[in-house]
Amino acid sequence: MDREDGESDLRPDANDELAPVALGADDEPFVRQLVSTVLRHRSWSVIEAADGTVALTVAPGPFDLLVTDHEMPAVTGVALAERLRRRDGQLLVLMVSGHPDVPHKIRNLRGPRIAIARKPFPIEEIV
Repeated sequence: MDREDGESDLRPDANDELAPVALGADDEPFVRQLVSTVLRHRSWSVIEAADGTVALTVAPGPFDLLVTDHEMPAVTGVALAERLRRRDGQLLVLMVSGHPDVPHKIRNLRGPRIAIARKPFPIEEIV
């Protein structure tokens, strides 16, 4: 969750330790908070990051799911997913984007556990 000073809350939720853990990285606070809220309602523990650089500071994980914006400053969603998948090739990745050419740009990500949600997207697409 965003704090009043605008930084992301990097602490995991105080949910059940057995809950699946998601890392949500998006430079748009509304989208990041919406995705996090939906996942929390589905019993996920969520760590939010305001961009890819911040996400890498919490990257030791482990995470079960990465939900990331495709275009972010400094570290893109693709670069973030590539780095995290080097550590865990089974990581689920949901790439969020408003750009129509995202499938082309993520084709180098290996593995079948990758999905794309195009903005605007129905809430059902992230659960």
